[in-house]
Amino acid sequence: MNVNIGTYSFGGIASYLGLGPSLKEKFETAKALGFTGVELLPVDLDNDVEDIKKWAQECGLEIVSVHAKPTEEIVKKMAALGGKAVIWASTDFCNKEEAIEVAHELDAMAEMAEPYGIKIGYHNHSKEFYMDQGLPLLEHVANNSSKCYFQLDCGWTMNAGTYPPSFIRRYKNRIVAIHVKENAKVQGPGPQPRSAHAEGTHESPFAHVKEMSLEERQAMLDQYNARNQSPEGKKKFEVQCKIGAPESNMDWQEIKNALDEQDFEAFWVVEREGFYGDHDQCLREDCAWIKENIH
Repeated sequence: MNVNIGTYSFGGIASYLGLGPSLKEKFETAKALGFTGVELLPVDLDNDVEDIKKWAQECGLEIVSVHAKPTEEIVKKMAALGGKAVIWASTDFCNKEEAIEVAHELDAMAEMAEPYGIKIGYHNHSKEFYMDQGLPLLEHVANNSSKCYFQLDCGWTMNAGTYPPSFIRRYKNRIVAIHVKENAKVQGPGPQPRSAHAEGTHESPFAHVKEMSLEERQAMLDQYNARNQSPEGKKKFEVQCKIGAPESNMDWQEIKNALDEQDFEAFWVVEREGFYGDHDQCLREDCAWIKENIH
């Protein structure tokens, strides 16, 4: 079974900011840990496309996707890299009406990407399972779009209280990929998310990384690290247990069974924010456990 990893897992927020290991070094580590492909971040595409292709080929890795708001420039790069999808990692919407707006925006992005052979997907966190008018917000998106796909983050889905295989079967042939993230506790979707029409900026905080100095990037990283080390931050990530652990509430084989009912193969991407023990050993065990236990 092919198992991919997001470059986000090598540094988290630091990776979004272009800090830490180079992309080539991340590829080399991914291969050494047993992975067969990678999911990129926007900052990774600041490298020359031909260099990315060369590094991936040297490591025997496939480029499967990128986490970025879909633009034609990014779609073109992903097509040139032989990728499958551009995944919108998150955006603000707080009710059914705004979910419908997102659905229509995703469909427009999907129409743009169709000539390039690239699928457009949306990646959820827990907040997209906030209920409005009888359904989770993510289902309002799914029910009002016809061309977009989903990269179901199974850990955050279960953390919000939704059983991933049920969602996969309910939206058969709409799941282009999953994020493999362990979870040991249902915490719920949290309070109503921020409105798309609230005052202030709604673009990604990493949208202008290229224009930021190293000092500005480091200051932003320090802010995120402080937030993640706060009691609320630790509570959020401490539920990510060892894969297959007794306390896990994930059923990865049933997730695979549900995905196998689709007419195409969804790809799996390991993504972690919560690590136990040694960082690389944790990721190596994630990869090995999936290959050994999921059939």
